[in-house]
Amino acid sequence: MKYILLADNSGDMLVIECTPNKKVIREPIKINDELSIICTVNSFISEYMKTYEWFGEDDYKSLERYNNVISAFKNYNNEDIIEYIRDVLKGNKGFMCQYDKSLNFETVWSSIFDLDSLVIYRAEGNPRRCKFINDERLKKK
Repeated sequence: MKYILLADNSGDMLVIECTPNKKVIREPIKINDELSIICTVNSFISEYMKTYEWFGEDDYKSLERYNNVISAFKNYNNEDIIEYIRDVLKGNKGFMCQYDKSLNFETVWSSIFDLDSLVIYRAEGNPRRCKFINDERLKKK
């Protein structure tokens, strides 16, 4: 099973949830007149694709993490959007990456894609401990 996030600088974005034989395209969630978000985690979100979920491994609370992202943005009040998203990914707005050490599991990376400035903010590791690096490779040269 795969989850593919696509976005462009016009603001269009979607997630494709797919298996070799089935796919569903998820549209962004509109938070208010100016803000739409899209998020993907380690499990299918669409009801149709949940029947294809493989339950043979731990998904590390992916549905809880997804719901925390959506919930956090319902409380967004026009703060600095990049800082707000960093706080969400760090777990300051609900559970994200605060895994029990006994699980022997760690977040590998977290990313924020700013479609207006074409800057990617990437934490290479757990965002609670790793700085977000500005990656400007999408900007036209």
